[in-house]
Amino acid sequence: MLTNGRLPLYEASCANRLHSTERTSLRAKIVWLVCACFTSLSGAALLPAQTTSTGPSPDWFAVKLAQQTGATLSVLCKGQLGIAEGLPAAEHELRTLIASSPQSGDAYAAHSTLLHFYLRVGRFRDANAEVIAMLKARPAASDLVDMHSLLALLAAYPDFAINDSHPATVRTEVFDGNVFAPVKVQGAERSYMLDNGMAISMMTESEAKSLGLTPHSSTLQMHDISGLSGPALQIVMVDRLIFGSTELRNIPFMVVEDTHGAFLGVPEGHHGILGIQPLVAAGTLEFHADGSLSLASRVRQASTSIPMLYAGEGVLTQILYRDRPLTVTLDTGATQTTINPPFTALYPDVLSEGKNEDHVMNGVSGTSKQKSVSLPHLSLRFGRSVELSPATILLSQTTGTSAYAAANLGYDLLQKARPITLDFTHMVIRFPRAQ
Repeated sequence: MLTNGRLPLYEASCANRLHSTERTSLRAKIVWLVCACFTSLSGAALLPAQTTSTGPSPDWFAVKLAQQTGATLSVLCKGQLGIAEGLPAAEHELRTLIASSPQSGDAYAAHSTLLHFYLRVGRFRDANAEVIAMLKARPAASDLVDMHSLLALLAAYPDFAINDSHPATVRTEVFDGNVFAPVKVQGAERSYMLDNGMAISMMTESEAKSLGLTPHSSTLQMHDISGLSGPALQIVMVDRLIFGSTELRNIPFMVVEDTHGAFLGVPEGHHGILGIQPLVAAGTLEFHADGSLSLASRVRQASTSIPMLYAGEGVLTQILYRDRPLTVTLDTGATQTTINPPFTALYPDVLSEGKNEDHVMNGVSGTSKQKSVSLPHLSLRFGRSVELSPATILLSQTTGTSAYAAANLGYDLLQKARPITLDFTHMVIRFPRAQ
């Protein structure tokens, strides 16, 4: 995550504040913030899918529901929701807001939203311009200074680009619960982990060396869920990467030590992780029951589909539990699905069915133990009926998103729900009929 765990958040003078969000599974994740605000609810109250003691949460599904049921969103909030939905027009709306009142707090928040959007899609120069604009308003903000160090480094390279893309099907591998897919990096055959929760892709120092890549350092430090600080963030830029039949150019990778927990016990040739940019660039990722993965394929007819929304670089979706929709985060890089405190705030009775235990969470700099309850099983609906067995319920907030998201869905649940298609082009998850 970023130094101090967050970027500055504009203290919006609006009816509702949405708090910062953070993505952490088994690896350190860069933190993004969302600030959504309402100028008027038109007599309708905001009804989040989950409510926490800290107040209104950054649950974009709740914001969307409020809009659909009569809430009038501010220009800022409408633009931010559009970014969450992946709508191209939202960028223009936020740019217009900034131009109309460049010194306002809303303009500052719009700069922050655009910064995260540009980094997610690989427009590094535009992202750097946003952080420079934010620094003009807050020149002493140390976390912005550090972020500028990273973005200035990325801005020195050409922007991320999709050179060519065609449908392809590849064979995945699973090591210690993590899913890997074949890629060609700088002309070398590799197999990299798939992790949509990573804002920037990752590889080890030895991997970078074997590919002939020289790391460059920023002043940005990584922190993780263990509470320990990691080394300064190092970056390499991969000139060409082929994922299936999708050819990508100018892909940044964080470089970490070979002892990083994500790579312990992982075979040689597998010491890399594809983050959000390459995965979104593929358009669609269809995980089949036989372990194969179709990329950039034509959409098959689905019996069920559920929406996705962006939260910074992370992805939100929904599950059904006892016929109630609950907002959750989706993380292909998490080996195990975990249930968060907002779930037990709604359903405290489930705790009596389990036993107390310590749940170990690994980060880039160490590990921490979290108090949890282990249930023998938990049935829910994620496109189709699935069962977690066992199910781990965390008893305290571990990340920003766990303050409002009922769960973090890992690859274990995706496996149970196969066949499943993550469609980043249309921002939906499809559940094709099993063949």
